Amino acid sequence: MNCRTSSPAGSHASVMRRLARHRIGLLAAAIIILIEITLGNLPFWTSIGAPKPTAVNDTHVMLGAGLVESGDGVLRVTDPTAAYIDVSVADEQVRYVRYDFGGGSPRKASEHGESAKFSWNPRVRLDAGTADAADTTDAAVTTDDSVRWHTGRVVGVSHGVKATHVIRNRAYDGDVVRLRLWVQESSGTQFAFHRIVVNVHPSFRISPVRILVMAAVAAILIALRPRSRLYAMPLDTADRRQRLALAAAVVPFLVAFGFTIWSGINQGPQVFHRPFAYTYDMDQYARLGDALLHGRPWLDLPVPQEIMNASDPYDVAFHERLLATGTNEVYWDHAYFNGHWYSYFGVVPALLLFVPFQAITSLWISGGAWLPASVATVTFLIGFLVFGLLLVVRLFTRFFPTASVGSTVLAMITFACGSNAWVLWMRPSFYEIPTASALMFTMMGLWFWLGARSGGADAYEGGVPDDRGAFADDSDAGRLSRARIAAGSLCMALTLGCRMTFIFCALFFLPIFADEIRSGLVLRPIGMLLPRRWRLGSWKTQARGRRVPPHVFASWRNDLVALLPAFMVFAGLLWYNLWRFGSLLDFGNDYQFTVVDLTRYREPLVVLPQIVGYYLFQPPRLTGTFPWLTVPYTPVSPWQYHERIIGGLFWMIPVCLLVFLIPPMRHALRRHRAWGLTCMSLMLGVFELLFVSYKGGLDWRYACDFSWLFTLPGILMIPIMMEWTRTRLMLESPGITRTARMARAAVIVLVLWTLFMTVASSFMTGRASPLITSNPVVFYTVQSWFVW
Repeated sequence: MNCRTSSPAGSHASVMRRLARHRIGLLAAAIIILIEITLGNLPFWTSIGAPKPTAVNDTHVMLGAGLVESGDGVLRVTDPTAAYIDVSVADEQVRYVRYDFGGGSPRKASEHGESAKFSWNPRVRLDAGTADAADTTDAAVTTDDSVRWHTGRVVGVSHGVKATHVIRNRAYDGDVVRLRLWVQESSGTQFAFHRIVVNVHPSFRISPVRILVMAAVAAILIALRPRSRLYAMPLDTADRRQRLALAAAVVPFLVAFGFTIWSGINQGPQVFHRPFAYTYDMDQYARLGDALLHGRPWLDLPVPQEIMNASDPYDVAFHERLLATGTNEVYWDHAYFNGHWYSYFGVVPALLLFVPFQAITSLWISGGAWLPASVATVTFLIGFLVFGLLLVVRLFTRFFPTASVGSTVLAMITFACGSNAWVLWMRPSFYEIPTASALMFTMMGLWFWLGARSGGADAYEGGVPDDRGAFADDSDAGRLSRARIAAGSLCMALTLGCRMTFIFCALFFLPIFADEIRSGLVLRPIGMLLPRRWRLGSWKTQARGRRVPPHVFASWRNDLVALLPAFMVFAGLLWYNLWRFGSLLDFGNDYQFTVVDLTRYREPLVVLPQIVGYYLFQPPRLTGTFPWLTVPYTPVSPWQYHERIIGGLFWMIPVCLLVFLIPPMRHALRRHRAWGLTCMSLMLGVFELLFVSYKGGLDWRYACDFSWLFTLPGILMIPIMMEWTRTRLMLESPGITRTARMARAAVIVLVLWTLFMTVASSFMTGRASPLITSNPVVFYTVQSWFVW
């Protein structure tokens, strides 16, 4: 009997081969460990050898005149110009101090109510005082009681992030005699404070969250590197592993959705009012759902008698006079018409989510519960994400059947970031519901339409279609799913009841079903108007000398399923307008109470180039502190509604730069039969950009209307570029091979840049609803990784 035994040399070679296959992953792991031990714990290493920690007791602490005790362990700001905590220390070097929150809490605060907020994340600035004889060259020095003060840097101290409790003395490196902790908060702010520990030694700690983030970054870079195996792996929708990978990509968003539901359960009524100002009602969609359940179109809100009696209730000066009298029932962004308040936002989200939620919960809660706007927004965004990723897969399987998994992953990242849906996720209020729902229904409509054909791209080059939409000579080629056509038309029509500008995306029907129109299967009357050379199928096979039978309505079944759902939705929405305002085409936008009287206001055309320039080319502004980006200045003159945006489209979504390669790559797009879809997307993108800039103004939330339309052609260019590089890499010319590798690397860099700008801009502090206020724990946790 022969026995095989492995030699030590063979085992060693096998181990070395395994290590060689995973050398990139092992190298990344080693780098992560090194970064975590060194840079991740830099405060620990730099504090070695510092003086022993000293807990400063009450006898050495003096409160400035702008701070008063407001409960057990709670201080309140009464005068921001004198809100400081003075600490006397020995004449020694101070490297770090620790801010101790103690047991202070809102429950222990003596001041309550909206005018006295409690901050768990106070901003502070640590100044250092040296003896008068101390030598200094600091330009920002003040003298106070024989002490020279050196100004430090403003930092945030978050109760939930222990790493921020340790504050580095950046004011002066030498010996100091006093420390002054300035509280950079507004008057009336309350916060917890117990003591200050001087010369604290930061502990050595391993952050699992930071390691996971670095591992995720390393995994993305390794998976998308130019020589990755993903670019050689074909996209296969039947592959179970690829399906599981796509499902796993959605899991983190579902987890975040769970947190949104949890926070929504604990939030109260979202109505905010300040004296002598408008009332902001963020439950507007919930009120609309309640109104529909009670059989009325107007909201159950009180209307001041002054507004009902006014000859011109939309006059802004009249609003200001009314607010000056202390009237509270003047609601911002509500439409007023004939003695009632209305919501001019689309009614479809209310019908789909808010009405059913209140109706179902009324079974055990009297009157039913109101669905939080944040939950509704994220629900639509999850739907958009799922169908958006599925749409990318369907686009590639239809137009680029040889596309790789790597190209598909690049396109998915680009579409998720380029749609700007993350902006809506960062502030999921009722303002974001119309756009989020319209994005979801648009993705669903395109996905259904693109999946309506079962044949290949050239299914209509020959054959005779029968009345079922199939070819007589090949019953499996080119068959149309009428159910999917109807579902796509229904979804597209619903966008009119979400955000009206998205209804123009219904024009995608023309390039998606171009072959069906040319072969007479869909919209046959339009196909009959086309030149003979453009026709396909039965028209193309007719002899020139024979007359083609008209059969104008031969496609009536397919036309009916495409048009009837849209007509039904349109009829319902127009009747809703008639019910509210007595006119089919009056959507109520001009009746809203806002900064101008929209019944008379006409947008100045001269600002259109300014706003378009900001939307496309405005670079973000760099700063010297985390996250090193902030919103740029975007003045608009003469006045038009505008908010400061995070940056221009080509800076925030640089993959859109690939659209400039469309002219030289037009033949490849035509070969893949994606030319019509690309041109339609660009035309709609330009139209939406101009329309939003003129009618809406400047707001990064509005960029969601057109940014995805510019991103879509960029996505279609990714497999074109990868195909071009693959063919060039097969050539033996070193110059051409080098150019192909550079082109592939450039595409990958553009995608990674888009991803980086999306993540970095999420931490911007100057934009609307910044992360530092909406989720300070996440913000300060990440900030602590970069501040030593």
